[in-house]
Amino acid sequence: MWRLLVKFILNLFFRIEIKGWENWTNAKDGVLVAPNYVSFIDPLILALFLPERVPFAIELRLTKKRFAKMLLPLADTHILDADAPLSLKYFLTLLKNGGRCVIFPELQPTTTGLPMKISRGVAMIADHTDAKILPVHIAGTERTPFSRIQHRRGVRFFSKVTITVFPARKIKIPEEVTGSRRSSAAGRALEKIMEDMCLEARMKRKPFFDILLDARKQFGGECRIFCDYGGRPVTYNGFITRILLIAGELEKQKIEGGCVGVLLPTSLGGVIAIYALQRIGKIPAMLNFSLGERSLLSCCRTAQIKTIVTSRKFIEIGKLDTLTDASAKEGLCVLWLEDLAPRITTRKKISAALKTHFLRPRPVLESETEKPAIVLFTSGSEGAPKGVVLSYKNINTNNAQIFTRIDLYQSDRVLDALPIFHSFGLCGIFMPVSLGILVHLYPSPLHYKTIPTVCYDERITILFSTDTFLCGYAKAALDNYDFSTIRMLFQGGEKLRQSTQDLWFKRFGVRITEGYGVTEASPVVANNYYAHYKSGTVGLICSGIEHKIEPVDGVNEGGRLWIKGDNVMMGYLRAFSPGVIDPPPNGWHDTGDIVKIDDEGFMTILGRAKRFAKVGGEMISLAAIEEVINECWPEEKHAVVMLPDGSKGEALALITTMHGVKRDELRRRLAELGMAEIAIPKKVMTMDDMPLLATGKIDYVALEETLRGHLNDS
Repeated sequence: MWRLLVKFILNLFFRIEIKGWENWTNAKDGVLVAPNYVSFIDPLILALFLPERVPFAIELRLTKKRFAKMLLPLADTHILDADAPLSLKYFLTLLKNGGRCVIFPELQPTTTGLPMKISRGVAMIADHTDAKILPVHIAGTERTPFSRIQHRRGVRFFSKVTITVFPARKIKIPEEVTGSRRSSAAGRALEKIMEDMCLEARMKRKPFFDILLDARKQFGGECRIFCDYGGRPVTYNGFITRILLIAGELEKQKIEGGCVGVLLPTSLGGVIAIYALQRIGKIPAMLNFSLGERSLLSCCRTAQIKTIVTSRKFIEIGKLDTLTDASAKEGLCVLWLEDLAPRITTRKKISAALKTHFLRPRPVLESETEKPAIVLFTSGSEGAPKGVVLSYKNINTNNAQIFTRIDLYQSDRVLDALPIFHSFGLCGIFMPVSLGILVHLYPSPLHYKTIPTVCYDERITILFSTDTFLCGYAKAALDNYDFSTIRMLFQGGEKLRQSTQDLWFKRFGVRITEGYGVTEASPVVANNYYAHYKSGTVGLICSGIEHKIEPVDGVNEGGRLWIKGDNVMMGYLRAFSPGVIDPPPNGWHDTGDIVKIDDEGFMTILGRAKRFAKVGGEMISLAAIEEVINECWPEEKHAVVMLPDGSKGEALALITTMHGVKRDELRRRLAELGMAEIAIPKKVMTMDDMPLLATGKIDYVALEETLRGHLNDS
């Protein structure tokens, strides 16, 4: 009777919904039920709502908590003490005899919202008994007063709780692995199961506009989500109203074609344009305004773009009129946002504001998320840009993969200064919107003196950037307080130099977290994070991504990385077949990167396959040589390329912005660092300015064209 009364009260307060009970039945015998642990009330809810009464493991320290004492008379509880091996005997015997039990792998509630430290003891119980792991995900109790999650907003008693049971899995460890190595392997295997469960549970299977409406419902219409530099923050309601207004005006333009070019900076107008185009069924194609008119027109032909949306103010400030002039000459329609503004009357504004409050997300349709959401273009650092078609599912999957590993709070404040035509820049748009996090938009990452001030004034806690820009910000900052509020600093897009890491840590006390991604993967493939971090690597490959390493002739260490997963693109748009999506063969994408993965799963990038050169019968990584040279002279820009060498064929050459360096000095410094003679550049050439892409990476195509012209002239 007491159990029924408590169950009724819990259901009244939390409207508990249960999914996947067929997985409970299919698991059969010998099952260790492994739930996530987000609040003190989770064990009580599970004890009353599981389909059968099973023994619960309670960590010794939690038995002293009031909420745990409530559970004791309602469930078959047994104390689990990590320091007392005999306390494990009951569970070992139970599972070996085909029974079931519930053990929270984290042993105590999370403080971050993500799975915390997984108990190796729990993993070893499953390993020793050959028990199946039945992952159970609880969502909703993290918003109640019973949670220990930090920086919560919108705490409520009446919070809907969803319990999802996932298919059972087994921990599989080779028999030859024993002792402490087996314990570590079992712990990592259980952690992987819990991470996969969280990934699946946090996946949003909706288009971005519907996700926006869901977030508005969860965090409230007056929650602030975007702010332009120097502007007023925009709330969910204000953002949705602006989308409806711009979408309405764009729809009246009778835009031709499926793809629409977006030539805008990282700004509120740029983000609204993306959402508005998707709202009317068009695919935003993000044009890279740093590529030049020839490449921009090539991108338009490749994606069959007939219309470009841009801003006169942006074109004027950026002195990009050659791009719009060339587009007009090509026969493209250029839509100016400033021309749409006068058409938005007061009546339309009132109508859109009223409509905003009554908008609700549409029913979930799997087919909707399979559609193209956005088109990005490769940087062109090694050839002509290709269109990368990403679906809603691709980007939503990658957002979930990131959120599963990184503890993001609603109190965080993100600075997004990277261009939104780059996949890394888009990381600061769609994911924060779904989490109620305020994003400060800044139009250029090149303003080295301004961005440190913005970080201080706006109390930025999360910053996405590249090595080149981070080095510039650290040097330009006038005061160590400029980055005093930074909680997490993520670097990608290029190799993180040790000198940049040291500079940030010594001056600001901030550790840069390095990751690895490619545009085709939406973009994150691997990352370091709090639970698993190894300096010099790009971290562990994200859950939900399969990978294989293909051997490369002449490369003795590592191989070519191939990846597959729901975050991998729909396919390429190529110049020789405009508008036709060329999908990855069997879902596998060749990243073109040479990598190695150690025994713990940490990945190290050795270089691009195209940036390996055969010298004296050996494969030499040009990127590895550049890395060493950058450590010797971090103040300058350096690139190592292959140049014609008369009768000898080709030779390694160093192109640098450092004037006065001699080959003998270069040879001596690199030899001191242990570099083989065969890998030391034979020629040294200087340039006043190194051609760079918008992300700060060296533009090797432009560099090679410049060198080719120089060699022809000489």
